Order: sequence, then structure tokens, then C-alpha cells
Amino acid sequence: MKLAMTDMDIVWEDKAANRAWCEKSMAEAAKKGADVILFPEMTLTGFSMDVEKIRDREGEDVRFFAGAAREYRLAVGFGYVSRKGEKGRNHFCLLNRRGEVLADYEKIHPFTCGGEAAAYEGGDTICHTVLEGMTCGLFICYDLRFPEAFQRLPMDTDAVFVIANWPRERLPHWYALLRARAIEMQCYVAGINRIGSGGGLTYEKSSAVFSPDGILLPATDGKYNRYVELHRESRLSYIREFPTRRDRRPDIYRE
Repeated sequence: MKLAMTDMDIVWEDKAANRAWCEKSMAEAAKKGADVILFPEMTLTGFSMDVEKIRDREGEDVRFFAGAAREYRLAVGFGYVSRKGEKGRNHFCLLNRRGEVLADYEKIHPFTCGGEAAAYEGGDTICHTVLEGMTCGLFICYDLRFPEAFQRLPMDTDAVFVIANWPRERLPHWYALLRARAIEMQCYVAGINRIGSGGGLTYEKSSAVFSPDGILLPATDGKYNRYVELHRESRLSYIREFPTRRDRRPDIYRE
């Protein structure tokens, strides 16, 4: 699987401007032969607490990415916001090359310290799907700090995708946790973060993929994206030699 990692400078709460950038990014990814492209959390708005302003009205955000997926024959992962009742839901949606929804994950852990829990309520379902022949799990930003959720993914998980708006001052945590989840899960872990500034926070180029043995994978550069290849057979070969997940004792951990 060839993965396009975006380094997107999200224009604060400006969906039109961000759609235009995403179009260019997806066009490049298609030309580079990518199988899937991943965008950061709340792709078209940035990490805003103004649910009513930024929510996906009538499914227009999902339709935009679905149309692009069909046009460029490219699987697409992106973030958007819905509203259910008094609060919003923070989504990570993954589409196949035909623009069909493979998975639509709702962030389980709102970031209470940053005020997210006041505007958004958490989802209650661990999410995984099959993309390009690989079993993939989906998480968003703050979820990365909760290994228990990752361990609930299937044993045959090949890759985990984490989309985020993770600020510059906490980047040491970002890299450490991405690597830790990869080692624990013995799978690829891809973290897709935004750059630039928005909502009073600053973000730095830090999208990254770690291999099942915790090694940072080198990426090739494009104008809009960076590209990494994930190989399922390499992961299977590694876990055949060193199958640590099989020794887990979840019954005891629950007690």
C-alpha cells in the first residue's frame, strides 16, 4: 500500500480554501501512484469548538471527498464534524477508490484539557476495516494516549491510522506514542498531523509512519504530500519471528 501523508496548513474555519488545497493534494497523490491519502483531524476547518459553524451540513463534506475519491481513483481518509443533540461528534471517515464509506469512526476520547469535551461527546465503538487488502484501525489525536483502545483491535491488524491536530509543544509525546503503539501492536502506525497555526495553537511538520518494530520509515517528498509504502508481508514475516501480542492476558488485565 502506497500511502500519501499530507502536511496540510489548514485555513482556520474556511472550508472553501481548504477544499481547494485538498484537491491539489489529491491530484498529486494520484499522479504519484498512491493507493490512499490521509488528511489531518477536522480537515476542512481545523480543531474548532464552534460545532454549529463547522459541522457537515447535509453531508456536503463527505460528498466532496467521495467525489474526489472517484475522480482520482484514490482511497481517502479525512476528518469532519457532525452534530447529534446538544454536542458534536469528531469523525474520521475512510473512503475507498469508488467513494464508498469503508468506516466512519467517532473519536472516543474528547480532549478534556483543551475544552473538546464541552463541545463534543465521545463515540463508543472501536473502528477497523479492510483497505487495499490490509486490516486497518482508525483513531483520532488524543486517542493515541490510550493503549487499551488500540489493543481491542483485531490480532491481524496491519496498520493503524491516527489523524490529528497535535500542537508543537507536545510533539515529543506524539512521536513517542506513535512508536509505542507500533511496537505494542506489531503493526504500522501512521500519524497524520497538520502544520501552521489555528485557534491560537501552532503546529509543525510531523506526519510520520512507524514500522511494526518501531522504526521511523523514510518518506519521499512531493509538493503537497510525502509518500511511504506499507508492506503486509513484511509485517507478517516480523510477527512470525517475534509474536509478542499472542502472549497478552486480557482476562487478567480486566480484573
